[in-house]
Amino acid sequence: MFRYSCGVLLACMPLATAHAESPNFCRNSSNPNEAVESRFMGLEYALMAHVLAEKYCGAEPRPMGPRFLGYIEKQGCDSGTEIYTDVEAGIAKMEGGGLKLLAQGGNPKLTMSNEQVQEWASTAAKELGGCDALKKAHDAELGQ
Repeated sequence: MFRYSCGVLLACMPLATAHAESPNFCRNSSNPNEAVESRFMGLEYALMAHVLAEKYCGAEPRPMGPRFLGYIEKQGCDSGTEIYTDVEAGIAKMEGGGLKLLAQGGNPKLTMSNEQVQEWASTAAKELGGCDALKKAHDAELGQ
């Protein structure tokens, strides 16, 4: 009986492994009980800090694509992956929009006055360490 049970178990094993797949860690979403990929958790804040440094604190503009998309590629996630596509779209939105779009959370339907936008930018910059810290982070290399 034991041999029969082991035989059945061994016979079913290839079927189980054929349907197993490695986790796709080049995405933003996660399934229940799945390990959370932490490599990309700070990217949203880094993008916001980059834009704040340029548009509020007066840092010298630098292209965002090579810096952030290059980091994603170094992590093994090429174009076409979920994280790459999402960050690429976020960069396009932030580079094309102003500080107001950032303050509105990317929603152009929200209405904020210029005074509200400046107040938001001031508060956000302070929470992220102030303009000096934002400029320093802006000028540093990502992923070191």
